Amino acid sequence: MKYKALYIGNELSFVEKLKEKNTLFGIQITDQPFDALKLAEEINLVFYESTDTEDDYLLIKSLKASLAESKIVIFAISKNPDNQELIKSGAHDVFTIESNVDNIFKRFEFINQYYDQLTQNTNDLLPGFKLPIWKRLFDIAFSSVILLFLLPIFIVIAILIRLESKGKVYYTSPRIGSGYKVFGFYKFRSMYTGADKKVDSLMKNNQYTASKAETSQKYEALDPNAPVLISDDGFVSETKVKNLKSVKRENAFFKVANDPRITKIGRILRNTSVDELPQLINVLKGDMSIVGNRPLPLYEAELLTTDQWAKRFLAPAGMTGLWQVTKRGGSNVMSADDRKQLDIEYAENYSFWYDIKLLLKTIPAMLQHENV
Repeated sequence: MKYKALYIGNELSFVEKLKEKNTLFGIQITDQPFDALKLAEEINLVFYESTDTEDDYLLIKSLKASLAESKIVIFAISKNPDNQELIKSGAHDVFTIESNVDNIFKRFEFINQYYDQLTQNTNDLLPGFKLPIWKRLFDIAFSSVILLFLLPIFIVIAILIRLESKGKVYYTSPRIGSGYKVFGFYKFRSMYTGADKKVDSLMKNNQYTASKAETSQKYEALDPNAPVLISDDGFVSETKVKNLKSVKRENAFFKVANDPRITKIGRILRNTSVDELPQLINVLKGDMSIVGNRPLPLYEAELLTTDQWAKRFLAPAGMTGLWQVTKRGGSNVMSADDRKQLDIEYAENYSFWYDIKLLLKTIPAMLQHENV
């Protein structure tokens, strides 16, 4: 076993579930909380079965103070998973006996890996996002004026879309914007109806995908002394699973050249970025801004919800931004890392004049020559 855990409590059925569902832990049981101090040099994780009383809070505080030097993770098992008093007392997380065991151990691995950062940098948490007043006023004025001028063009585009293919003339999809806010994102429909269902089959042509050498899943010999997991294809090393997840995270963005899902009218709309114009309504509603980081589909946002990339969500979500006017057209294909770094750069540096500069650069960038 790679790790050792101590379960403090009497819920034996839950302990059996923990034992059955993992290959990483050996688990001991006790009803004496301070047995954790005796075993501090041997264990990596403590499960504390709480009754959510003051006594429990005091005990967890004491255990946290005593075990901190040994970097032992403490999970509270409670009937109330939202009990913040347990967190305040020192538990690293709270679970119920119904919690998914795989999620519990994944959470342990994360906290164990970043124990020092999570413990020592409690004052370095990312601040909440609040849109500056100057930016909101600019968004309202700009989007209102442009929408009035574009209304006749919107009507013509709607007719052309409807004549070419069946379905709505606009497309709404859930997107993650500033501060992880979910909202309905408007675009002129540029694809045939049901295009979302074809994403998985087209993923192999993704421009952001790492090389086949990086994602190869060829057979490899297993190390008998290393942790082994079970996959749909049989046994696989834990290291390989982590590497594959890392590659998947690097390829969070999805983009395909010569996408067969796009209609003829849709291709014209996309190549001129006219399909994006209904987002002016999102801007007017306050869902997003004129200039900012691109709001992401849910699956992309989930892959970018990490300590390394979370900061890109603490900036205005926008119609255009830094990455849209960088390396566009020609042979300049932007990597996923490049795009994420540009998003973070904008989050750290945006200002009124910076936004104006990016807005002026957007006009030539709209007339791109990429067939995407």
